Formats: sequence, C-alpha cells, structure tokens
Amino acid sequence: MSKLLDKLNQASRGAAQPLGFKAATSKSKSQPMVLIACLPKGTTRAMAAAKESADAVLLKGAQSLEKLVASLGEATWGAALEEYTEEQITMLKEKGCDFLVFDAAKAPPTLLREEEVGKIVEIDPTIADGLVRAIEQLPIDAVLIGGEPSLSVHRLMVCQHVANLVRKPLVASAPLDMSKEDLEALREAGMAGVVVNAEEDAKEGLSRLRQTIDGLPPFKRMREKAEALLPYIVPAETAEAQEEEEEE
Repeated sequence: MSKLLDKLNQASRGAAQPLGFKAATSKSKSQPMVLIACLPKGTTRAMAAAKESADAVLLKGAQSLEKLVASLGEATWGAALEEYTEEQITMLKEKGCDFLVFDAAKAPPTLLREEEVGKIVEIDPTIADGLVRAIEQLPIDAVLIGGEPSLSVHRLMVCQHVANLVRKPLVASAPLDMSKEDLEALREAGMAGVVVNAEEDAKEGLSRLRQTIDGLPPFKRMREKAEALLPYIVPAETAEAQEEEEEE
C-alpha cells in the first residue's frame, strides 16, 4: 500500500469524532494536510530540502532517475513522467517508487492495474464535469488539480467544484509562499494536500511551510447528511388515466 496514499486518506478523513459513548474519550489524531515537494530539476540542495520538510518527493520530467533515487534514501517518492511504458513502470517499482502521477491522455490502460503503487491522475482545471465524475468509477487513488498554482478565489472555486464531484483524496498545485489562511482555505475547499515546486533555494520556504501545516488546527470534517426521500405525488391527470385503464 502506498505510504503517500495512507497519509492522504488520513488527511481526507479529518478529525471527525466517533458516535456513541466512546466519543467523549476517543481522540482521533490526523495529519492536517500532506506536503509534496516537486523537483522539476532535481538539484542536490533542492533534494535535501525536500527530504527534510516534505511528506513525499515528486520527481518530474525526463530526469536521471537512478542518480536521484539513490540520493533519496528512505524518503517516500513518486514520479511524474511525460509518458509511461510497462518497462518504465516496472523499473520504477523495482527502485521503490511509492506513487505515480500521470496524464490520463498519455498513460496506458495497464497503469490502472498496478496495485503496488499509488495512482494519482493530474487533471486540468478546465476538464469537463463528465470526465471528472468518471474518475470515481476507475481504479484511481487520488486526484491532482494542476494548472496555474497561484491562489485566487477562482482557484478555490475550481478546487471546491472538483471536491463536489469526486470523493477520492484531492491535492492541488500551490505556491510555496502560502500563508496559514491560504492553507486553511484550500483545506476547507476539500484539499488533502498540496504540491509545491522545490527549487535550488527552497529550503527556507519548505521549512516554513512545513511548520505552518503542522500548526494548523485539527480539521473537523462535516458528516455527510443522508438524503431525504420525498414522497412522489402522482399528477391528477395521470391518476385519472390509470383509473380509466383499470375500469376498462
């Protein structure tokens, strides 16, 4: 089971209190949000900063994976490649890859049959609602909302909209210099984690963001309300027609 997916599922559940007599004594501990550091270049300094502060490291692009993976040590890591082949997937698993981030338009269907790694689909904010709903029916573990990482009201609207359509863990690309209020807004919009780019000079920014996330108050997710079933009222015209048919 993917270590990253375990953390995302925990963050998605929040700190909902159990029902019953145990509610007063049970204290549910959950991670506020998950921090994923993306390494588009994979420099040594960025790698060290990501390992120190992030929950997981995302290697992106056509990089020298063997060299980078060797320097990751025990860190949880995943890959986001332009295209995946069965050979590449096998190689990544052998090297300890924990999760894969993929573009649905380029990934082969065989990727969905992988059970040893977490499968995270990256979607564009403009994707059609029908395709977002289809994610719920496929063996996909989580969703990454890509696009421009800068935060705005529109960005929050997009995050909330996807959260309304998909019940799987959600993460969003976000800027490194987020405030506590920014993180809380993303969390309230349904995000279980954030993906930030870790450049050469990202050590201080990642450390600050780690502290900010760890300092967030426990997230108490609202329980889903059961949908009320309203009585169905048959129109008068339809009822009269049914009575006439029975008399005939």
